[in-house]
Amino acid sequence: MNRITSRMLGFVLVFVLALAAVADAAQERPIEVTSERMEMLSAPRRVLFSGEVVARQDDVVIYADRMQVFFREGEDSVARILAEGRVRIVQGERTAIGDSGVFHRDQSIVVLTGNPRVYQGKDFVEGEEITVYLEEERSVVTSREGVPARAIFHPREEAP
Repeated sequence: MNRITSRMLGFVLVFVLALAAVADAAQERPIEVTSERMEMLSAPRRVLFSGEVVARQDDVVIYADRMQVFFREGEDSVARILAEGRVRIVQGERTAIGDSGVFHRDQSIVVLTGNPRVYQGKDFVEGEEITVYLEEERSVVTSREGVPARAIFHPREEAP
């Protein structure tokens, strides 16, 4: 894997790690979700958080206007997580933003839409949609007609 491809994959993976961390909340590590309102719904079975949603697990923080956690039918395990409205995922100096983000656990994919951009320091990738295929260790940044996908990488100092 060349250096630029490896760096771009690292940028996009911050989003994956953050949403995967939320999905694993029902397993070993605790997660704290705060919001102005929390509603449990039964059809389909899900929990809806709204108003200044902040989800924290370890060093990952997800901010959104709304977040829905969907459960598998008849189980307590997470099937899908949907974050909407001013989505921002922060882990150290890495940040992913967009209008919407979805983690599909069964398909092992993450999709970030609505002007998605993933930053690490001054470097970033952006496009119409950023999709990460977790099982394949690959990501795709797509563009809309007339506006190309874009990546900016600044030179790094070489270690002595």
